This record gives sequence, structure tokens and C-alpha cells, in this order.
Amino acid sequence: MNDSQANPDNDAGAIDMGVIAELRELGGEDDPGLLVELIELFLADAPLHIQEVERSLASGDIKKVERAAHTLKSSSANIGAKNLSEICRQIECLARNQEKDQISPLLAATTQSFAEVQSALRALKG
Repeated sequence: MNDSQANPDNDAGAIDMGVIAELRELGGEDDPGLLVELIELFLADAPLHIQEVERSLASGDIKKVERAAHTLKSSSANIGAKNLSEICRQIECLARNQEKDQISPLLAATTQSFAEVQSALRALKG
């Protein structure tokens, strides 16, 4: 994943552009700012959910880890961040199965993936 740090153009792969096209169509001519609103909402909320996963894991509240990962999984998929959504799905499953020791290694991947998504979404916003 270090290649994406060396080449910011790789961040575009962090987002499924088909999902972005669908979101643009959803707003249509009546609401061209809908995509920007959705991006801003995601960029504001996602870090809070990542922090909730980290805090809940540290405090041992595995149910909160599961809920925060589930929420971030869904919102990531809705904005086209499929890799981030998949990492969150893995965290959610591990939490559901009480396998908290295996979640910690995924936190770094979550943070890295979110950084790539954030960069790509900011570029889309213009």
C-alpha cells in the first residue's frame, strides 16, 4: 500500500467510480450538490466510527466494536469505498465471534484505507 503514498493517482482506485456515477444520477439535475453532501457527510462521520472501534476495542466492549464496524462498513459501501467496507466487514465478523485479538491488526489497514478513500473523495469534490 505504500505505492499509493508515492503516487496519489492510485487513490482513485480506493473508490468504485460506478457507485459515484450512481450517486451523481441520484441527485440528477435537480440536486447536483447531493454527491458533495454525501461525501462531506461520510468524511465527517467515518473518522468517528474508526475512533469508536479503537476505543471500544481498547475498553473491551466488543459489541460496540461490532456496531461501529457495521455502520462504517455500510456507509463505506454506500460511498463506493469497497476495500474499506471489506475491512470493516472482517472486523464486524471477528467482533461477532469474540475474536478481539485478531481485530487489532486490521485497525492499521482501516486507517490506511480511510486515508486513501479520503484523498480520492476530496479529489472528486474538487
